[in-house]
Amino acid sequence: MQRIPLPYRATRRFTPLVCDLLDDAPALREHQVHRPTLAGLRAAADARRFDPAVRAVLVDALRRQYAGHAPHAAVQENIAALARPDALTVTTGHQLCLFTGPLYVPFKLLNAVRLARTLANELKRPVVPVFWMATEDHDRAEIDHAWMSGHRVHWPGQAGGPVGRLSLDGIEAVLREAELHLGPGADSAALMQLLRDSHRPGRTLAEATRHLVDALFGRFGLVVLDGDDPALKQLFVPVMREELLNQVAARAVRYANERLESAYGVQAHARDINLFHLRPGHRARIVEEDGRFRALEGGPVWTADELLAEVERAPERFSPNVLLRPVYQELVLPNIAYIGGGGELAYWMQLRWLFQAVQVLMPPVVLRTSAAFLRAKDLDRWAKCGLRVEELFAPIAEVRNKAALAASGIQADTTAERERLMALYDALTARAIAADPTLKGAVEAERQRALHGLGRIEGKLLRAARRREATTLDRIAQVHEALFPGGGLQERRDNILPMLAAQGTGLLDTLLEALDPLDPHFSLLVEA
Repeated sequence: MQRIPLPYRATRRFTPLVCDLLDDAPALREHQVHRPTLAGLRAAADARRFDPAVRAVLVDALRRQYAGHAPHAAVQENIAALARPDALTVTTGHQLCLFTGPLYVPFKLLNAVRLARTLANELKRPVVPVFWMATEDHDRAEIDHAWMSGHRVHWPGQAGGPVGRLSLDGIEAVLREAELHLGPGADSAALMQLLRDSHRPGRTLAEATRHLVDALFGRFGLVVLDGDDPALKQLFVPVMREELLNQVAARAVRYANERLESAYGVQAHARDINLFHLRPGHRARIVEEDGRFRALEGGPVWTADELLAEVERAPERFSPNVLLRPVYQELVLPNIAYIGGGGELAYWMQLRWLFQAVQVLMPPVVLRTSAAFLRAKDLDRWAKCGLRVEELFAPIAEVRNKAALAASGIQADTTAERERLMALYDALTARAIAADPTLKGAVEAERQRALHGLGRIEGKLLRAARRREATTLDRIAQVHEALFPGGGLQERRDNILPMLAAQGTGLLDTLLEALDPLDPHFSLLVEA
């Protein structure tokens, strides 16, 4: 597999904030404690201090969460390594997408493994890759499907409560549908059996995801952590108290937003209270009204003292939102890097002063690798149309027009004619004004009619070129659709399992080698 690196900015698919962060734009420096470079990561490791008591709670929670799952030996070794006082972590996180979801989720997991290995070698100390399962998110519509071989495999059901607690009701029909679209390959039967073993009736989605991720990525030592854990939540109690008493997140994030908004906009908006209350079937926001606190969706009502007592007594009934979740994560992990996509980087840039306010170290935030797959024969077809690799990411209409004109030999551009026309009418305007100033408007009207006429002729020439080169344009459309299914990047839709079925799970090793999160380039992966 050949890798062609492209600057993120050249793909025209990433926000100015992402591109500026990679370019170390001055406007974003104050929003980071450490840069996402090898030097910045070393500095973060040197600065990281981690309470031995918290470490003991973390290791105990991991052992408890893996009980009955028989994790891969490499995972067991890394959990044991986390008990060492010098052990650190590299973390990525995501919602519990069905069957690992779109490609960028495996990319994130492999990036965590790759960066942990790099840093372990650099720092000469254990660095463990961690997948933080976002089990407390509650947007079922985002995670109840997977695109397999161009087909949307859907798990129907009602939304309600944290997705990690969902039971696998109705999953048998979904597994049968997945089997239809997994596709042929030497590993197809084994992968289908893995899906069935992972998604057994009686399990929750969190348990199924842990089993599946361990089966695919456990050999790389990737440790899966579920934050929906009473012992871990107990560590988060001081921050939750601070949020309820002083609205610390809203104050800190508002300050960051004022500095970001004019240039980049704001990814996530802070509320007065950035916590949810959990109860069966619900993850409801907490609001303050008339001196009392209430969980929406018909939840309980508390006085301030009652709510603080409930947080102390049952912290597992409370859940951070998107802005407080990173703080929770950094409290319970000896973390020195978080790997996230463009949207995640955007809201992490809002958090520096929140981390500072609650006295938790903010780690470097590293952009996960973005990548797309293209067959070598498709790249050859693209080149034979007279197009460069960079033009794969240009607007398709622009590319089609360029290719049609180049292949047909038709000269549709009327720039030279426009210049001569403008010179002609400039002279006529001067002559008309000299004769009678009121004639200027009439001459200008004729100028506009003539320019519109040239535009119509240019359009007709372009359409003639497209008709003549219909076959070429069909080839371009096919290559473009392969690279951008449905108009978006592959990584945001396609599922990796059909690829693993066809090419074998060794593809994960190939991707681990190809995708380096410290390389600030988009990866075009060309398959033979």
